[in-house]
Amino acid sequence: MSDSPASDCTVLAISLQKGGVGKTTTAINLGAALAELGFRTLIIDLDPQGNASSGLGINAPDDAPTIAEVLLREETLDSIIEPTAEKNLFVAPAPKRQELAGVEAQLVAEMFPQPRLKEAIDACRDDWDYVLLDCPPTLGRLTVNAFMAADAILAPVQCQYFALEGLRDLSEVVKQVRQALNPNLEIAHYLLTMSEGTKKLSQEVEGELRNAFGDRVFKTVIPYNVKLAEAPSMERSVLKHASTSKGAKAYRTVAKELSNGRTPKVR
Repeated sequence: MSDSPASDCTVLAISLQKGGVGKTTTAINLGAALAELGFRTLIIDLDPQGNASSGLGINAPDDAPTIAEVLLREETLDSIIEPTAEKNLFVAPAPKRQELAGVEAQLVAEMFPQPRLKEAIDACRDDWDYVLLDCPPTLGRLTVNAFMAADAILAPVQCQYFALEGLRDLSEVVKQVRQALNPNLEIAHYLLTMSEGTKKLSQEVEGELRNAFGDRVFKTVIPYNVKLAEAPSMERSVLKHASTSKGAKAYRTVAKELSNGRTPKVR
């Protein structure tokens, strides 16, 4: 699965219009796995719950600037970025107090969506190998802003039929964004998550996804793994919390699939 030329930064929106499918888990742990490979990786936390920020130990003061101020064009993206405890992994944090909901209301008030996030990323794009956008589980203006900024979408798909239904909604929104706002946008990657391996339902969902989308589905499947659920409470990725767990090994393999032989930029 190649994604972009070796010299470029890749901006991936991690999105599916359903909660609990593994979006934030994927943002944190795929980001950590890419960072472990030497790629300078930024996670932008666009979810009002702020779980990607807290899950990596980013607990900035209440008055610290966040992605909310960037979207309001009051701060630059590089001015709000926080390093994590994991080498090469950084976070642009969400605010603690649900301020992103207020930002979304302001974005909705605009007659036409503005590429606020894209402008912010483009201003510092050369600093990064990968930028991962942890999107909210809704199709509001925050998600649309992410889709305007993204080179492609990575859709985590839980091994349940309701997640497949969410793909239909996502595909429709992508079609609309491509027509009006970002003509190159596509769902380039599908990642099966929370698989229970030998169970019939997991196998059926995997089969349907692979039949429909072929090699856009990662060969690696993320298993249901308690260590993945534990890691955020420890404020670290599963790669640091339980390095030899099935979840950590799976995300490392996904990172290798995604990077596909690419090497980090020399800085």
